[in-house]
Formats: sequence, C-alpha cells, structure tokens
Amino acid sequence: MLHYPSLWLFLVCLCLFTTPWLVHASTAASSSNNAISKIGRGGAKRHAKGPMATFVQTVMDARRHLVAAAVARSTSIFAMYPVDTIKTRIQMDQPNPFRLQGMYKGVDGSLLGQVPYGVLTFGSYEVYKNALLERFPNTRPIFLYALSAILGDLTGSGILCPSEVIKQQMQAGMYSSTTEAFTQIVKTKGIGGLYQGYLGGLTRDVPFRVAQLTTYEVTKNAYLKFKHFKLQQQSSTKTSKSTSSASSLELSPVEAALCGAVAGTFSAGITAPLDRIKTLLMTDSNAYGGTVASCAAKIWREEGIPGFATGVVPRVTYIAPSVVIFFIAYEQVQQRLKHRWTTTPTVAGTRKK
Repeated sequence: MLHYPSLWLFLVCLCLFTTPWLVHASTAASSSNNAISKIGRGGAKRHAKGPMATFVQTVMDARRHLVAAAVARSTSIFAMYPVDTIKTRIQMDQPNPFRLQGMYKGVDGSLLGQVPYGVLTFGSYEVYKNALLERFPNTRPIFLYALSAILGDLTGSGILCPSEVIKQQMQAGMYSSTTEAFTQIVKTKGIGGLYQGYLGGLTRDVPFRVAQLTTYEVTKNAYLKFKHFKLQQQSSTKTSKSTSSASSLELSPVEAALCGAVAGTFSAGITAPLDRIKTLLMTDSNAYGGTVASCAAKIWREEGIPGFATGVVPRVTYIAPSVVIFFIAYEQVQQRLKHRWTTTPTVAGTRKK
C-alpha cells in the first residue's frame, strides 16, 4: 500500500505541516512544567537554557519558515513543471520538445523530493543566517548570506538527488511511472543509481542557491531601506515622526514578486551551463564519463561554447517565474504565521491582566 508515491507524498506533507504544532504544544507544556518547578523551588534561578532548550527554541523560531517553504515550494513546482519538462527535453536534444504528452510525468516524485528539500534548505538557511548575523555582527551581511545559502543547500541536498534522477529520466520518456523508474534504476544500478550526477547537482545547486538567496536578500534589504526612507519623508511633514525601522517593514506580494524576479533571472542565467551538465549526468552518466569534468570536456569538444548555453532560455523562463511564485507564497505565509504565532501562550492557571 505504501509503495504509491502519492501516499508517500501525503504522509510527508502531513508530517511537515503537523510538526510545528506538535513542537508548539510540547514547548508550551514544558514551559508550564518549568513554571511549576520554579515555584516549587522557591523561585530559585536554576533554569538556564541547556543545549536541548536552545535547540527547541531554534526550531520554534524557524517553524514558520519551514511551513512557508513547504507551501511555497510545492506551489511553484506544480505551477512551472511543464516548462521544466520542456527544458529537459531540449537539453537532451529530443525531437518535438513542446509536445503536450507527458508534461507532468514525474511530478509526484519531484514533489516527494523537492518539498522536503525546500523545507530543509530554506528552514536551515534562516537558522544559519540568523545565527551568523548574531555571531558576526561586524561582517558584511552579503558574505554571511552566501555562507548560509551554502550550508542550507548542503543540508537539503541529500534528499533531493533521487527525486531529480527519477524526474528527469521520466521527463525524457525513459519510464512511464515513478514506481517503475525507482524499481528499474535500483534493479540495474543499485541504490547508487539514484545518486548518479549527485556531484553535478551540487555543482549547479550550491552556486545557484548562493546567487538566488544572496541576490534576493540584498535586493529585499535595499528596497525596504528605500521604502523606509520614503515613509520617513512622508512622516516628516506631519507632527509625529514615524518610529518604524526598515527591518520591521514587510514586503507586499507585488514587492516580493519584483525582488524574486531579479533573484530568479540572475541566478538562473549564470548557472545554466551547470544545469546542462547536471541534466546530462543524471540521464546518461556513462556516455559523459560520469564526472562533471568529463561531461564538460565532451560538451566543449562536440559543441563548443554554445553547447553550455543549450536550454538557457527555457531555464530562465522556468526559474524566474518559479522564484517569483515561491517568494510571493513564502513571504505571505511566513508573515501570517509570524503574526499568528508571536502571541505568547499563557501558563495554565494564570490570567492576562
């Protein structure tokens, strides 16, 4: 029964969406017990945060980013999947890449890997970013954004590769279902077959994530500073001056779309050659030597520089709107959860005054 990908996807999503509430409930209960313990010990200050308490607090702080990433990732993937299929067909030099048949082939397997990957990558990115900004306040933020993006992508990369291999081989028409693809790959190549092209994927994904998140953060911060400046100008004509800071402002859906478009277009364009290499290694690793270097050398010999740009237009056409959709959903969901979850739960037996 559990071999059906759709059921696995349902269980994964169920875990992703219920975990934050379970953590919230357990932490609230823990707070209540700590309060009772504190009263019982005469109020002695013996409740310094230990490693476990710090970990739970970190999870609590990042939970809205985890849920927002899950919603945003699944929405953007499903919306733009046909364009991704066309890109894969073009990169493999297949005839009639725009045919409608099989446009959503492999989408269940893609979601099964991409949603947990997105949650781990973006959730851990926020944790790394906040920790680094606090630990190194005098370091230029752009370097900390880049380091956080690298660590975040490495955190989620292990879960992504198998779904990417299955997805791209199905998009290429090699298999008719996710179950068949998984079974045949493991049967003929072993578990390692699910990780063919893994280094090629990292070679593409890490630079892409650094370019995407760094560009988005810089663009977002610059825009919010400009927005704050305009608000300050407007309030200067009034009797009371605005006390809000740029960091307290939030992006509207249109503003998130603009920042996402800049980040998506830039990151997709500069990593297009690496995406071509990754696609070829995941679909026909043996024909291209099995390594990033051998694949790049073969493209250079047979196609020259233009070979590295194959599929760049479909990639940008796919990535840019996908990033726009992602950040619109991401910003809106995490903002709403932030307002919803920032209310401090009262301890049992106490009342608000």
